[in-house]
Amino acid sequence: MKNSTPFKLSKKGLLLLSIAAASAGAVAQDAPQNSDDDQEVIEVKGYRGSLLNSTNAKRDSNGFSDEIFADDIGKMPSLNLAESLARIPGVKINRDVSGEGQQIAVRGLGPGFTKIVLNGNSMSVASTGSLDAGNSDRQVDLDLFPVELFSSLSVDKTATAQQIEGGVSGYVNMRTARASEMGEGQHVRFSMEGAYKETQGGVSPKAAFTYSYATDKFGALFTIVGKRAKTRVDGFEQDANFQNGCVAEWSNGTAGCIEGSTGWNNFQYTNIASADYAASHSGVNAGDMLDINQVSGLSNEQLDNLGMPRIARMMTMGGTKDYVSALASFEYKPNEDMNMALDIIKADSDYTAERTEAMLIYRNNYLQYDLAWLPENIQSVDRGEGERIVSGTFYGSRPWVGTRQYDEDLSFYSVMPSFSWYVNDEFKMDISASRTKSEFTRDEPYVLYFAPKGTVNFAYGNGSIVPTMDYSGDLTTASDDWSLVAGPGAAGDVQSMDLRFARGSRQITTTGFHADFGWGADPEHNGILFGFAYDKNENNSQGYSGTGYGDYILSNQPDIAQNFSQYLVDASVTDLGKNIDGYQGLNGIVGLDWDKFKNDINYDGFEPQPSTGNQFGGSVGNITETVNSLYFEINTETEIAGRNLRTNSGVRYVDTKQDITTLNGATNTDYSRLLPSFSAVYDVADDVKIRASASRSLTRANPSKMYPNTNWTSAGIETIDTGNPALAPFEATNFDFGGEYYFSDLGYVGVNYYQKDITGFTRTESNLVQFSDLTEWGVDITDLSSIQEEQLANCGGATSDQCITNVSAAVNIKGSVKLTGLEVIWVQPLDFIVEGLGFNASANKISQDADEGTQITGIADSNNLTVYYENDAFQTRITYYHQDGADSGDIWGTPLYSRDRSQIDISASYVLPVATEYDLTVSFDAYNLTNEPISTYLENDSQTFRAYFPGATYNLGISAKF
Repeated sequence: MKNSTPFKLSKKGLLLLSIAAASAGAVAQDAPQNSDDDQEVIEVKGYRGSLLNSTNAKRDSNGFSDEIFADDIGKMPSLNLAESLARIPGVKINRDVSGEGQQIAVRGLGPGFTKIVLNGNSMSVASTGSLDAGNSDRQVDLDLFPVELFSSLSVDKTATAQQIEGGVSGYVNMRTARASEMGEGQHVRFSMEGAYKETQGGVSPKAAFTYSYATDKFGALFTIVGKRAKTRVDGFEQDANFQNGCVAEWSNGTAGCIEGSTGWNNFQYTNIASADYAASHSGVNAGDMLDINQVSGLSNEQLDNLGMPRIARMMTMGGTKDYVSALASFEYKPNEDMNMALDIIKADSDYTAERTEAMLIYRNNYLQYDLAWLPENIQSVDRGEGERIVSGTFYGSRPWVGTRQYDEDLSFYSVMPSFSWYVNDEFKMDISASRTKSEFTRDEPYVLYFAPKGTVNFAYGNGSIVPTMDYSGDLTTASDDWSLVAGPGAAGDVQSMDLRFARGSRQITTTGFHADFGWGADPEHNGILFGFAYDKNENNSQGYSGTGYGDYILSNQPDIAQNFSQYLVDASVTDLGKNIDGYQGLNGIVGLDWDKFKNDINYDGFEPQPSTGNQFGGSVGNITETVNSLYFEINTETEIAGRNLRTNSGVRYVDTKQDITTLNGATNTDYSRLLPSFSAVYDVADDVKIRASASRSLTRANPSKMYPNTNWTSAGIETIDTGNPALAPFEATNFDFGGEYYFSDLGYVGVNYYQKDITGFTRTESNLVQFSDLTEWGVDITDLSSIQEEQLANCGGATSDQCITNVSAAVNIKGSVKLTGLEVIWVQPLDFIVEGLGFNASANKISQDADEGTQITGIADSNNLTVYYENDAFQTRITYYHQDGADSGDIWGTPLYSRDRSQIDISASYVLPVATEYDLTVSFDAYNLTNEPISTYLENDSQTFRAYFPGATYNLGISAKF
């Protein structure tokens, strides 16, 4: 059986493409066809100049590639690298929860399938992606690098033998700026900006300075960029799938689920009237025994099967992120035949933030600790996945509050010397070496505590994608009624305190040496290219166990539970949800005095032990990949029927050795692949080009999925992740066919059809395992934390069929997955309407044909449109991005989907009519004007899984150059 996702074109996308097609056709018919001799040579600058350079690069390319150029040194089309690349068809942005573009994905596959290189050399960044991601794959977080360091960004969607392998979906080359591009003599450029973010309210400053000096033999360029970003994000989160509970009762002094209860039993409901229920229902006293079926409107069986979010919480997070980046570039040209260069980048970011969350629906609300809820007027619906809560009121609820303090440090440096030499008219050589290193550390202690009892109202479908999360008490003001632990219950039981230690680090080093040779007067067009490469990639990650952390705290503060309220502070945010459309719920959450807490427990004195896992639930260890490769290419240029035909034929041989070590042992693999490639472009007419290509490509498996570890991924006994060192690389056979019609120097329309047949794709398989059977998975079930021991006891012990653990492991998919797609691009000047007016639009439509159970997640259509106007002094543009929602996998077997997202950005600049010799320019940029959220849902669009509202950002700047 096949699962097929058909092509689809949204109404917005159809409208945009229709407008573009109509305009292109009109211009193509009306524009005069001047010969080259009649054309006036005009220097085009600004955004139009950037588009012109991109058009020329597209016209001259052999395969399927696109390139983005800075319209001036340090002036990419957007203030962010990922946003700049987004106007290329087939490029999709992965955004941080703050809304900023962070990673890119090409042609439907995830960011880890795109090979990103720096000046043609391997590089990697050790960061972990978005706040809620914890990525440790091969993707590169682009938000570390400011646009001021780069002069062009190219995207090759089909492989050639010369490219470093590793990108099944695409190959992106980020080329740093050099002095020769600014012209001879001395040049200085500086800029100052301030960004105002709606959610945060403050101004984030940024400054950049570039100096260059160049002669006909020597060049030097220095750029330094500093930025302080003030951040705040509000949102709603569900931590897992929908799970059920049970009616709980006291029996012989013991609290537990009533007889006959089945399933997860993660929630407990009580028939005992709480004080808040009695206060709102006349004739009822606290402690009265009620008919829970009458109050809730559900039978015991229905309550037992009612699916609710395992945890549903509101959150707010704010902090400061400081960036400092620098580029030093040197060029030396001793004669016309030789060129030497040295490019050095250093980039650092420091991030400190606090996150506070209030869980109003949460697991393990045990009756024995006086945490069970009395449910009233529960409304539910069954859409085919079982009964799911729609709305309800829960009395006697103590919101479970958590706060984390983040301290992140990320660094990156690269050193890349290169040497080019035209030995004679027929032979040239390019030698380059590279060394990059990136280090990342994150410390995030986590403290959980309880608010006073009150009434919780929860409801989906209130005019917002965020459910109602309302609480009758005051969650903004700290008081002695708050506590570190729950209880005592009727039998005197007190829940264990939940103080978590979380720290992890990662270091990635790449070392490379590449030697490329060319034979022929112009070997890129007509001749032979060959060479060899050595690349070594070392990925080392460490996790630290919090075992003994609670005992350590008690040794320093034995009365911390009794005196915990002294560490609480009033909510720092009292307008939580201000940017959430239709929001009804909490306006703030009591936080923690982290300085006092850490000082009193001597936090810095705790010495954690190395662990097999990190705080994101992933495995850790060391993986070293040594890659040796050889390649050979033949380029030809000839005429057929009086028209030019260019071809590129080549093959790359790659040998990969992987050495993997962890605390549990070591393993290694060694495999070789032969990667052929072919591409051709034929000039059907003077302004029409037809292209075709075929190739084989590979992407190596996610390193974090290969460590031979088994580790807990939850604080309790719910989830475990196990590694698979035998994961094979992803491999693809790629076919592309398309072409362009160039109706002016700047304007063209292009259509590309592509197909990828992918093997070796992986998916995460989940297995529900009875707790005592975990020994078969290599788990030591006797080595448990106090929280795990408590949860195990509460579900009936190791041999109870109520004690179930979800074990996840990555496996290679058998068979193949076929991706097919269509890319359309229009670049259209509209000078016939208004001089300087124009637009560029692109769209990518993608579908897949997959064997049963092997559907690739994240496949999404996308389109964008930029309308611009510029003259000698003023330029402005408005950009519309749209990305369809997609199947995003599953959460413990429950289908997860991302929602459609559209974003509108505006950019404008004006050259002031004063000090004209300095090109003094003011600029204004606005991003996400319509406050589009970043959101996902489970099973049904009415059931939001996570939603973050980054709000709009406004940026005002001034720049000059001389």
